[in-house]
Amino acid sequence: MNKKRGIKVKKDFKVFVADIDGTLAAKGEMLMPHTKAALEKLHEQGVLIGVATGRPLDSRVLAKPGEWELSFDFDFAIGMNGGDLWEKGNDEIEHFYLLERTVVKEILEMLSEFDINAIVYEKGYDQIACLRMDPFMVESQARNRSIVEVGDIERLSRYDTGKIEVHCSGKEKERILAKIAKHQSGKWAVMQTFAIEDAFTIEFLDPRINKGMGLEKFAQRNQIPLEEIIAFGDMENDIPLLEKAGWGVCLANGSSQTKEKADAVTDYTVDEDGLGRYLEEHIL
Repeated sequence: MNKKRGIKVKKDFKVFVADIDGTLAAKGEMLMPHTKAALEKLHEQGVLIGVATGRPLDSRVLAKPGEWELSFDFDFAIGMNGGDLWEKGNDEIEHFYLLERTVVKEILEMLSEFDINAIVYEKGYDQIACLRMDPFMVESQARNRSIVEVGDIERLSRYDTGKIEVHCSGKEKERILAKIAKHQSGKWAVMQTFAIEDAFTIEFLDPRINKGMGLEKFAQRNQIPLEEIIAFGDMENDIPLLEKAGWGVCLANGSSQTKEKADAVTDYTVDEDGLGRYLEEHIL
């Protein structure tokens, strides 16, 4: 177990927070037995339970406890990689630092030479605009019952948005990343959120936005010391979350960059119930 901060893992955390896809559960899957049991135990002990996801916050994310057959609801949720924040008892979801529509257009024009699909979430998953209907969008629309409008760059840059999600061909990865590096801007930040051999996903958002910022806002409002928070993640967009929390854990299936920044790495992957097994061994 990595202990890069030179501290010993504590066992009396007041807050648990985790990324969803690839961390709490495989994408689109149910919680595995150890993870579900561990979350129930933490809740019984009075620990606040929350998620921090790249997804926009809407009823779909907030309904996850019921979908996973947990006996409780989330105490808070961070979405849009930190741009959305919801707390139990609040009807409204707060939105921070949207990308201005002119910046959306600038980014999409920069990437127009490549084989990409770009997606902007205008009202969570309820209303989405994209460049084309590919298999990912067809599956997403069916799963989320979204209203999806296909359009050009002008259409996608009609509104300010929390993020631009860009799905890229793996064969063009190096060219795309080189183009982005050449056109770095203080108007936006970019991070990779998914990668397999033939495809990868990057997201553009306001440079002030990250999951750690969302966690810090929640902690400050509730007067919870950050060192009393344990966080789990797997990809680069989880690094600020893991660094901001008192103890940050990366799943064994996580990226090498995320493992390097984490305080600990689980022995098992998300498909092997890694988060739940870690909690059982080191916390519970």
